Amino acid sequence: MTMKEIKVAIVGGGPSGLVTLKTVLELADRNPGQIIVRASLFEAEDRIGGTFLYRSYANARLVSSKQLTAFSDFRLPLEAPDHLSMTAYVQYLEDYTAHFRLQERSHRFLLNTRVTGLKRHDGGNGHIVTWTSPGGQTHTDDFTHVALCAGLHVTPSYPEIAGLPRPTLPTDDRQKGAEVTEQAHLTPEQARIQTLHSSAYKSPEIYSDKRVMILGTGETGMDMAYEAVKARAKEIVLCTRHGFLSFPAVLENFTFLGVTYDRPTPIDGLITNLFETAYVHPWVGQSHLRWFVSDAIIKKVLWVLTGTEAGCNQWVGELPPERLGRAYTFLNKSARAMPYINRPWKQRHWLLEKIARYIDPPTVSDDEPHVDLAPFPSHLSREGKVIFRANGRKEYERMKTRNFRPDVVVYATGYRQEFPFIDESKGTYPSPSQANCRDIFRHGDPSVAFIGYTRPGVGAIPPQAEMAAQLWSLVIADQLPEPTSKPYYYLLAKEDARIRYGVDYSSYVSQLARDMDSAPTMGQLWWQHGFLVLFTYAFSAAFTTHFRLVGPWVDQGAPKIVKTEILETITRRGIGGNLMMGVIPMIFYAWINLFAYLLEKTLHVAQYFFPGVCDQLAQVAGLSGQTQTKTMTKKKHT
Repeated sequence: MTMKEIKVAIVGGGPSGLVTLKTVLELADRNPGQIIVRASLFEAEDRIGGTFLYRSYANARLVSSKQLTAFSDFRLPLEAPDHLSMTAYVQYLEDYTAHFRLQERSHRFLLNTRVTGLKRHDGGNGHIVTWTSPGGQTHTDDFTHVALCAGLHVTPSYPEIAGLPRPTLPTDDRQKGAEVTEQAHLTPEQARIQTLHSSAYKSPEIYSDKRVMILGTGETGMDMAYEAVKARAKEIVLCTRHGFLSFPAVLENFTFLGVTYDRPTPIDGLITNLFETAYVHPWVGQSHLRWFVSDAIIKKVLWVLTGTEAGCNQWVGELPPERLGRAYTFLNKSARAMPYINRPWKQRHWLLEKIARYIDPPTVSDDEPHVDLAPFPSHLSREGKVIFRANGRKEYERMKTRNFRPDVVVYATGYRQEFPFIDESKGTYPSPSQANCRDIFRHGDPSVAFIGYTRPGVGAIPPQAEMAAQLWSLVIADQLPEPTSKPYYYLLAKEDARIRYGVDYSSYVSQLARDMDSAPTMGQLWWQHGFLVLFTYAFSAAFTTHFRLVGPWVDQGAPKIVKTEILETITRRGIGGNLMMGVIPMIFYAWINLFAYLLEKTLHVAQYFFPGVCDQLAQVAGLSGQTQTKTMTKKKHT
């Protein structure tokens, strides 16, 4: 038997790069005598951790739970908090690296080493990678495969706003001449304003007794607003482009009919598997029915509990009706600033507050400053006054005559994807948006992978990266054909949306698990692991450990994790929570999937007798080809 050699370069030492390294090394361990893997990891900084280490700030915490964020076979202690600090998560990554001996088992594990070149061999087989060592020496080597894992949050992105100095960046490599020219066009009132990108922010002292403007209402923008409140800023203005959808990372502290719910429950563990992501008929998955139904129900529940459907206790900054729902946008799970944003807007009848009420955290004080929501500025006047864009929203009507002159401006405006080291002269390398095979690699060219470049609406990037690394490893080892079925996990973004790589977490990881035959059947769970594992799989969310129970990446420790840590995510909901979040949705979606299955079988029979008519009806219904006998007999209802 011929030994297959895989020589892979992994660019990036954050969670995506580390789990990719661990996975390709495990691929060799699982195929002794058949596959040799020589893996080299390149990290530009002097420590692993990526964004979580180098673009973090004081008091920052993960908004995804430890249960979902941790890798499938290396879990956090049960006593650890549900949401880790950035420091604690970086320590977890270091422990992960040490536990699996990634540095010792790698061909290279290079820190403080920047990749400066990537190009294909002239023959098209393999890649040439060039890097610069800490001492400044240049090195080159050949690789059969390359995994780009530098992540979504590396290169700051910010808009140009007339009258504002460009923001300070973490590593400010702007040309000094350009900076001098820029400053020469600013008035003294404009030039005095301190501006920085959120990636350069480290501590709240800069806000104290200052007039603060924050651009962006993503999770970082919300964190910045909260930090400014606690630092006792004079005034705080938070600017939004089109609104946001607020939902706290932890559901807790509300009353209903005199009963207080104070059992902290991470929202990313509330969705159940059975009939929502597992055993879903393809037509139901294609229709995104689960998203629309859950959105409609959640809006009504939020109105009862908090008085508004715009978000969880969100009274301003609502998205347009056609985009209001988790099917369309990323949930903003950093909600600590919402009590301060709501103050000028919240109006609810006292009687409704007696029926149900969302309780603000005890850390909220009436003598703290509130946060004004506003549109993005169009420009600043020569006197340094902010001129807000007239967007017709209610927050503009409140702010249009405000004489606001900021002292500090923070650009919480996200990041852009850049690969300056790629040789694009021949156009041979795809971009992440062109990775059309499960958003990992381009069909026909698995030698270049993008790991960690999908963003979940609710969930976490690291477990998605783990699943992507597993699928990619099987493909490059010739143990799995490239998946070709059409995916239905993308969020329903507008054509002109700035971010178009959003996915529904549970749909995405479940699809990859089905591709790899890692998604267990009910029979497999019952016969191999017993009732408790079957029950936990059905009622819990799509934790990646579930996909280590069977299949090519089966792990002997997975059943214990499922029966302890993951089971606890179910028991903490209580009877009422499991009834509302588990039993009722499960029964409803079971009937929906059963109806789709019976309809398919009916069409299957009709196709035999009336093929032409059925094909025409299928085309009208958007199910072209799905009623044909060959397709139907191959359908897998997992």
